[in-house]
Amino acid sequence: MTEARRLSARESVEFASMVLSGAPVAEVVPYFCVDGASEEVLLQCEECWPMQPSVLAAIETQSGGKPWHKLGDDDRLDVSLRKHYNEMAYFLWTTNYAACDGASKLKADTCRSAIEAKVAGMAGKESPLSRFYHDLLTRFDAEDATPQ
Repeated sequence: MTEARRLSARESVEFASMVLSGAPVAEVVPYFCVDGASEEVLLQCEECWPMQPSVLAAIETQSGGKPWHKLGDDDRLDVSLRKHYNEMAYFLWTTNYAACDGASKLKADTCRSAIEAKVAGMAGKESPLSRFYHDLLTRFDAEDATPQ
């Protein structure tokens, strides 16, 4: 059984960058393996490289300079959301919408909607139409509660 090699310091930084850009580990690993690497070796690399100390250090550096558990709540949430949006963007970038069906089309639509809201500055906020209806209903409720 051939054992997975360790990534160099430079490779660890590149590996971390690719994973943090949204690419799944299984799609990143082959870029660092020789052509024709066995399925067994690829699986070993997928399992051990993300936990390799130099990769963890590179991820830490690229994610705010502190270990996950030492980040403050706001930083931890920010890093998590950036990673999640990057994963959604990667899915959209690598998926041909015309070839989608069922679940993959729903996934693409969900990713697109979330990214559109993020880019428009509306992520985590109600739409203008929702806010309008909320304000309208609040105003009518207030008018109904006014003593006559």
